[in-house]
Amino acid sequence: MTLEEALGLVDRPRTADGPERTGPAAETVRTSFAVPADDPFLAGHYPGFPLVPGFSLVQYVYELAAGAGAPRDHPVVVRKAKFLSPVRPGEEIVVEARVERAADGVRAVASVSADTRPAAEITLHYPREIDDPQENP
Repeated sequence: MTLEEALGLVDRPRTADGPERTGPAAETVRTSFAVPADDPFLAGHYPGFPLVPGFSLVQYVYELAAGAGAPRDHPVVVRKAKFLSPVRPGEEIVVEARVERAADGVRAVASVSADTRPAAEITLHYPREIDDPQENP
């Protein structure tokens, strides 16, 4: 299953009124999928011992957060990317993210697991405003 297909299956706890929210500005979303052995991102990473690149794990969180309303057309800051164990093709990857909207922007705090073991902790921040050094010398 591709990431795009997996994102179509995003698990969102539901209530009669739509996604369950723990507060007016937070939503938890979750998806699971497996990366096929012939995925182009695995080429050369590493021959004889293929691993899903860390960047791909960050991208999965980004896509999941975007599906929950995080802005796609806005700069994002990787606040945390802690890789806890390698992820191999064919393993079931579960991405769960809490997407929070606050005065300073949107934050996605995520955990990634592979075959039930912790694989990564990732936090993305979409700041409300980016200071442009050209405008504010």
